[in-house]
Amino acid sequence: MSDTYDRLNALCFGGRLRPVVIRLEPWILSIDTPGLRLAGAWDSDGWSIAIDRALLDHPRLLVGALLHEMVHQACHQAAGVGGHGPFFVAAAALAGGPLDIPGPTPATASTWPYPIPRQLLKEI
Repeated sequence: MSDTYDRLNALCFGGRLRPVVIRLEPWILSIDTPGLRLAGAWDSDGWSIAIDRALLDHPRLLVGALLHEMVHQACHQAAGVGGHGPFFVAAAALAGGPLDIPGPTPATASTWPYPIPRQLLKEI
């Protein structure tokens, strides 16, 4: 997965993202919404990205989840900003450009670039 990270970093972020630890996890639970399982998570304290291993059989969704978390990393690295607010929306639009992925709106930022079907994460 580090090769995919490196390719996305070069293509979508101009190689400006610092190296991170990428972990495959069996469960990633939301801190903000108890019981909600996430496809991925950015950990600014540990400088790491976690991706739900259920996505290994779904390459398009896996790359989308990784790109989403890399946008969180970019926002944190550039301005110390978290969440899915205006900074994330703008950064995602820029990152998605080279891949012809439209940027999110404030309403779709949390599921950008591809909504992960919740049943997929429940199957594992």
